[in-house]
Amino acid sequence: MSRIDEISKSSKEKILAKFNNAYKIPEFESSASIDPVEHIITKDDACEEMKQKMSDNKYVVEVSSFENLEEKINEISASYGYEKLIYPANLGLNLDKIKASEKICFDKEIENLRTEVFHSDFSIINARVGVSSHGVALVLSSKEQPRMLSLAPKLCIMLLKKENVVKSISQALNLVKKEHEILPTNILFIAGPSRTADIELITVFGVHGPQKVHIILY
Repeated sequence: MSRIDEISKSSKEKILAKFNNAYKIPEFESSASIDPVEHIITKDDACEEMKQKMSDNKYVVEVSSFENLEEKINEISASYGYEKLIYPANLGLNLDKIKASEKICFDKEIENLRTEVFHSDFSIINARVGVSSHGVALVLSSKEQPRMLSLAPKLCIMLLKKENVVKSISQALNLVKKEHEILPTNILFIAGPSRTADIELITVFGVHGPQKVHIILY
């Protein structure tokens, strides 16, 4: 082996060793996220602030009790004339009370439900947290509640408990970190319906996701 080959082999081994050991940081400790923008607000005001900012973000904000969630959902879907529902496995509602001609559970791989997913009128999903400072909802994508539920249907109905409203994005992320030893592969911050604007600055809704997003606080 020539001197050049030896140097090349040595360099290659050093590079590979660095890659193999890159994730091994024994002194690393997880630390809480810090909000760079100080946002001081009382808990009582946080919910009202979030409702206002979500409305500004083109959410349709609804309020209901847990006992009347199915009735509120029926009211929303009927207003659009939508009848084909797709929902997550962990929805937690009485599906018998929800009026829909088709009710599809997203409990299979997308390859086995592609037609149903992309031809459903509306979806219902659970939001884990609402963020008052930005008027967005944090949704965790999982096997039970796939990300596509918030993207494919024309209407997405999100459910959020009032006590799960926090002041900032950092608080929302820290909450998720405490609840999950391994973070979910997708953490979504949803800021209302999909929208874009062409060169003439005309806003068009529903280009890459739902045209309408309702969030029900309960």
